Amino acid sequence: MASRQGLLSTRLALALSFAVGAPLSAVAQFGPPPPPPYTPAADAKDLKSALFNWTWYMGMLRGVQEHELIVSLEYQAAGGTVNVNGQPCKLTKYRASFNYQLPGERIQYTCTRSNGQAYSAVETFNNLYAWNEDVPGAEIVAGKGKATPMPKAVQERLIRFWASPQGAPKAALQGAKQPDPIKLPEGQAKVGDTAVAWEGGKAVFTFPIPGVPGAMATATLNDQHRAERVVVRQGSTTTEFTYGDYRDWNSELNKAEVFYAGTLVEKVNGKVVRDLTTKETETGSVYVVMPVPASVKSAIKVSTPITVATLPFEENVFGPPPGGEAPAGNAPTPRTADGHPDLTGLWNTSGLPSMNWRYGNRRCGPWQTGDCSPAWNQTVDYEFESPSRFGPSRPTYKPEFWDRIQYLDMWTNKEDPVMTCQPLGIPREGAPRRIVQQPKDILFFYGEYADGGGGYAEFRDMPIDGRKRDPALLEQTKYMGYTVGNWEGDTLVLDSVAFVDSTWLGRGGLIHSDKMRVVEKLTRKGNEILYEVTVEDPEMLVEPWVMMPRTMKLTPNADPVLPERGNCEVYELEDITSQVRH
Repeated sequence: MASRQGLLSTRLALALSFAVGAPLSAVAQFGPPPPPPYTPAADAKDLKSALFNWTWYMGMLRGVQEHELIVSLEYQAAGGTVNVNGQPCKLTKYRASFNYQLPGERIQYTCTRSNGQAYSAVETFNNLYAWNEDVPGAEIVAGKGKATPMPKAVQERLIRFWASPQGAPKAALQGAKQPDPIKLPEGQAKVGDTAVAWEGGKAVFTFPIPGVPGAMATATLNDQHRAERVVVRQGSTTTEFTYGDYRDWNSELNKAEVFYAGTLVEKVNGKVVRDLTTKETETGSVYVVMPVPASVKSAIKVSTPITVATLPFEENVFGPPPGGEAPAGNAPTPRTADGHPDLTGLWNTSGLPSMNWRYGNRRCGPWQTGDCSPAWNQTVDYEFESPSRFGPSRPTYKPEFWDRIQYLDMWTNKEDPVMTCQPLGIPREGAPRRIVQQPKDILFFYGEYADGGGGYAEFRDMPIDGRKRDPALLEQTKYMGYTVGNWEGDTLVLDSVAFVDSTWLGRGGLIHSDKMRVVEKLTRKGNEILYEVTVEDPEMLVEPWVMMPRTMKLTPNADPVLPERGNCEVYELEDITSQVRH
């Protein structure tokens, strides 16, 4: 299972251990240790136990606290048929891209009809918008492709999505108004609109289909706690899905032990409309987006979109640094002699925002063999829970970059610049750990491990007196860019351009061009700073990316010293043996 034999020096390996192998004992230094993992009793019949087993045996529970973390999925079929105008059409290509946070799906397929004619389609939906595309991402960039609104297909596509092998347990959780099975109350057969009963020793769930009025699903699980049959009834229409041959269908280079059905049959009122045989999946929170074209928004009026319950986020993965935090309260905002807020101080912040759990080793799953290693589980889990992959916001790239981003993510262990000792750059460094403000310039110092274990301490020295850029310096691209700053009232605005194009915005293959512009805004009130970032890149992004704002909290440390920058080496790049991502 080695992925980078001897690639980096010991120093870097220690840094990466926070992302790919930190023992549970190390978690405590960043916050309280997690509670013991929940395990249902062998004979438990309540909804919490049954839903936990369903998601646990599907490999959907990840991270040290075993939250449900599957946010996106790529699926390819090896063969089968789809119904086209009432007749089966033999597949030569079938690719489905799922995003469970939107929710949304794009299905691309090519098939051959009985008369020998080829047929192709790209069927897409995002929330309550449905449309067909002549090319993936049609009309997202002006003049490229044609999007055809399909308002009558919205409910059909939602039913297929929420009754899928991964979608069905998610829909059951949504019906219980809880995205995380471990937080459900114990001992109840029904929570919210989701219920479980037992028939012949099998769990049978009933739950509504989100976004489809009057549609109720009944899911019957097999003896491995995986759905073998999902029936959705809506008025006079019955849609039945049958699933079998569950496996980890990921590439041999990145087995992540997330399970999907190998056979999928869909019937509408008894007639087969889709019959698929699985070829391959990719389950590690890959980049999947379905931007809604303006023409579709104009044609389909959505008054109340689907609201998907998701896990909450917290801003700082590492928790308070030594010395704690100064209370925010109603503390006065300190000011410099020129009247501007004084941003000087040591601040509690990390790199990219993270979820409300700590990194650490997950126990072996119920389906794992005796050679399972909890540390190996944690290594694999990071591709599901790394903040830039999980969300809550991602940049929207132009369609021509979508597959490239997925490829780079799948080869993170050799393509990510942090793996070859490059600085993280901004905005990946996140907010600064220490600030020293002077009348004409400001210094930012960054801590180590800003991106879940990656990166070393860096610094920036930037003018803040409103001066203009020197044209000669615009030709000198840098990791941190060329920054000028000015004050807009009590907000410091830092405007950066002239970046090298080799850094990433975050894990997951989130690249940028050398035309990227980053605008940071820092507003201090009392003992807190609101840190806001907007990324513009007209060459790669459809629109500016407004990152999740963070609150930096002052640390009352009398001796604020950050460690010296570490070092690393790169060698034996040819020894990478898998796609396991960090």
